[in-house]
Amino acid sequence: MRFSPFLIGVSTIFWGYYTGWTVLSIIAAVIFEASRLVKTKFDLKKEDYVRISDLSSVVMIILLIYSFLDNEPRMIFLSFIASMPVVFMPLMFAQLYSTKNTVIIGTAVGKGVHAHNPLDIRAVYMMMIFVSSAATRTDDKWYVVITVILVLWLFSASVKNGRSFARFVFFSVSAFAMVLLFSVTIVISHHILREKMMELYRNWYMSQNADPFKSSTAMGETGYLKLSGAIIMRILPEKKVGMPVYLKMSDYNILTGSVWHSRSKDTTPVFPDGELEWQFFGEGQGKENMSVSVWMGKDGKGVLALPEGAKRALKMDVAGIEKTGLGSILVDEGPELLEYVMTYDNGFRNEPIPDGKDLIIPDAEKDIISAIVQQNSLKGSSDRETLSSIELFFSGFSYTLQLENSTDRSVLADFLNRTRSGHCEYFATATTLLLRASGIPARYSTGYSVSEYSALEGKYIVRARDAHAWVTAYIDGGWKTVDTTPPQWREVDSEKGSIFEPVKDFFSWLRIKYENFRRQKNEQFNRLLIVLASILTVFMMIRVYFRKRAVKNEIASTDFSGPKEGLDSPFYQILLKCRADGIIKSDSETLRKWIVKNSDRLKSPSDLMNIIDLHEELRFNPHVNRSEIFKKLQQECDSWFMKGGL
Repeated sequence: MRFSPFLIGVSTIFWGYYTGWTVLSIIAAVIFEASRLVKTKFDLKKEDYVRISDLSSVVMIILLIYSFLDNEPRMIFLSFIASMPVVFMPLMFAQLYSTKNTVIIGTAVGKGVHAHNPLDIRAVYMMMIFVSSAATRTDDKWYVVITVILVLWLFSASVKNGRSFARFVFFSVSAFAMVLLFSVTIVISHHILREKMMELYRNWYMSQNADPFKSSTAMGETGYLKLSGAIIMRILPEKKVGMPVYLKMSDYNILTGSVWHSRSKDTTPVFPDGELEWQFFGEGQGKENMSVSVWMGKDGKGVLALPEGAKRALKMDVAGIEKTGLGSILVDEGPELLEYVMTYDNGFRNEPIPDGKDLIIPDAEKDIISAIVQQNSLKGSSDRETLSSIELFFSGFSYTLQLENSTDRSVLADFLNRTRSGHCEYFATATTLLLRASGIPARYSTGYSVSEYSALEGKYIVRARDAHAWVTAYIDGGWKTVDTTPPQWREVDSEKGSIFEPVKDFFSWLRIKYENFRRQKNEQFNRLLIVLASILTVFMMIRVYFRKRAVKNEIASTDFSGPKEGLDSPFYQILLKCRADGIIKSDSETLRKWIVKNSDRLKSPSDLMNIIDLHEELRFNPHVNRSEIFKKLQQECDSWFMKGGL
């Protein structure tokens, strides 16, 4: 396939402009086009091309690492596709600056050398230019226009007559259709890959995007979070003794059916009062602190899970914070991985004072709740006595995720009177209503329970199945955490974990290490990878240069003095004579084509054809009697010179 001058250079700059590789594309374009002016070429062998192919493989690995470090996970695929022409640049340099018009792609890794047949890498490079450019700017109208121009330019070099023009139109339309097809395929593949990645993190996102104004109690069903062992949070307290067990996300005060609501839906903004410092509750900084690392939801939005007595957050890099009327903290916008330090006081409570909503019992549940209080004498002479009676009442219950509810009564009535078994949402809901029926304000609370320590990470880890529900009750003039769920709930939930959980934990740890490394990187480190690829390319070319002699043309690169491999052929003297007289054979011409082209200037061209036959026998046929061929060739050459030659 013929390529018009400057086409490859212009196409390379086109790719660089649309993908952000502008500087590299300009440098590469200049080097590519300079090959038409530079006479020095390299006489490369198969082994050299294989080494350059291996270099391209190294460049590809470096670009893949660069894509991982420089992009969010969902953009890695497109970024890598956009940079693919860089992989082919060493092979392009090899073809354009060698004495051959093809390259050999192979590898020397493993046993022996594995190589494919020679091919023109320029066609592959041009296709990759179009595909890589399409990975980023297919929505740009100028991209389409320029692509059409480049495609027409690519095939225009083959137009010689009407028949070739028809082929030109056919191939141009086909090529443009293929470019569009590849573009659409890339976009669709990226979309599918992104959706799959999002699906993997959906449990994390769902667990962090809790609605602070509404929460299902999962009455009558099992919440999917209880089945997931995905690590969503890591905690490192300054002191392990007295560390918070509960990390609260939201309080709810109104029960409708099986759904808890917060009637206080107003939010107020929280403004930073220092560099990355936010005062959530109270005044000043808490006496204790803990480092928190939590996966937030899409776009960095979500509800924070905070320890009891939370006061001030440090090193929290988010765009905005809002606080609900019942004390939930909402992040408006932040990173996917949010890391900060939370200060707190164990004796401090940040919940707002109770009101009438904290004593409301749904009409559908009043009878059953009143009956339970009376039958079991749960209401005591004081709040603490009442609380003790309710905790004792639930001591005879058990924890389970296998629910068997009767259809002829309410879920709550069935739980309290018949099954006496359920998960945390059951216990928290029933306890809240029993406390209210006894005159104690109470709220339904959700969040996580912290108990598992990871020796691998040296931190406490919180899994999705550690999601928990409990009660915040107003006892003797202050808020108190009440949890009537049987303590064995953690062991029961852990038994549902996958046998591959340790492996998943290890990769989860690797991912957070990678994320921290990626976020701490700087521009100089990223560019260092590109410099490394460039240095490897230059190093390989230098090795090739010193291994093989650079030549002006086929004749100048040949050592006439040596007797090896037919390089002492007398025919080279004829070529030198012709060159001195201005009849020069170009690198791209065969010997016979050169003779036909200059037949009007050469005497006895038919004799030269016979001489070439003998020369090629001597040069390339290892099975002939070399002495006889050499002697006969010498005689023919002498005869040609005696006839005047030119």
